[in-house]
Amino acid sequence: MPAYHQMGHDSENLLFADGLERYSGAILSPINYEEARVALQIERAREARDFDTVFDPQLYYPRTERGVLREWDYFPDDFDTADLSSSQWWSTLCQRLRDTCVRLRPSAVCSPAIVPATYSDDYFATTLQVGNDFVSLLAGTDISPIQTVIVSYAELSNPTRVRTIASIVSQAKAARVFLVLTGETEPRRELTDTEQLKGAMKLISLLEGARLPVVVGFCSSDVILWKAAGASFCSTGKFFNLRRFTRARFEEPAAGGGQLPYWFEESLYAFVRESDILRIRPHGLIDGTLERNPFAMEIIRRLEANPGQAWIALGWRQYLCWFADFEERVANGSISPGRLLQSAEAAWIQLSDNDVLMEEVRNDGSWLRPWRRAVAEFRSL
Repeated sequence: MPAYHQMGHDSENLLFADGLERYSGAILSPINYEEARVALQIERAREARDFDTVFDPQLYYPRTERGVLREWDYFPDDFDTADLSSSQWWSTLCQRLRDTCVRLRPSAVCSPAIVPATYSDDYFATTLQVGNDFVSLLAGTDISPIQTVIVSYAELSNPTRVRTIASIVSQAKAARVFLVLTGETEPRRELTDTEQLKGAMKLISLLEGARLPVVVGFCSSDVILWKAAGASFCSTGKFFNLRRFTRARFEEPAAGGGQLPYWFEESLYAFVRESDILRIRPHGLIDGTLERNPFAMEIIRRLEANPGQAWIALGWRQYLCWFADFEERVANGSISPGRLLQSAEAAWIQLSDNDVLMEEVRNDGSWLRPWRRAVAEFRSL
């Protein structure tokens, strides 16, 4: 199924950019854009093509910097001090969110949810009840409701806990689930806890099996795991802090981050730097990326003509182009996630045997073994 843009600061120019046509939708950001700007994004999407605009209220953290979020009408004045266990408080919030979305007219809207201190059964039950009530509020509109589900990776290392969470969420009345996986791993480090990854994959599989299509938010190269688990949709953004859901992403200024150029190399299944491209190219490892990705070709041309010239924006496009193309190939069965990870691990061994070392010390492919195990073992949970 098609990929989604995870919108961030100054991402509008990528929505309909040449070479990124495989994206079928966007997760809109009220943190980075005021209502008038989001309305224009939705209107342009409506005029351009059949483009799914999903409004995420992004009320995740009660006490962080939130860009322009406080300027939105639905944002509660008492959010920092409110009793978040009050059904009346949530009811008022949902009504205000509904009114905002009726004005905006997005294709879909995610139910409001916060990141809790404890991921208890009561938390999931309350989040589900809020989502189900929100579904009722949207009846009679042409806006599709999506159930937001926030889960900590730490909760997912226990198979019994995974099934309990899936059982609660499966009672959702919405047609889709927006799954937000939270953790403390910084965006430039790959996830490596096999048990947690297996649990996340199993949760996705169980929800999809319950006929609740899953949109996995804030994805990075971990898209291969979520697609292997059967996720219907995955979203990603241009900045590293949009490719992983962490508290820091919502504490940083609205201008975003990740101001270093990176190239995503499928043969290694890794992000690499400019000097790394030059190291691995003689080994023939970037040939496939060059063949499938026009932005990769443009980067190589620039490196050859003007070594050291900035190519950050091209790097964003090279990655985004890869993500949508990769998602499509996994969905249509032309890529086997397990075999691709196996091939990438072998490529890292080849480089190591030839003393080819990446610029960043921890960029060594060591995450591929935990990922291979996760793909091989998650169905047995």
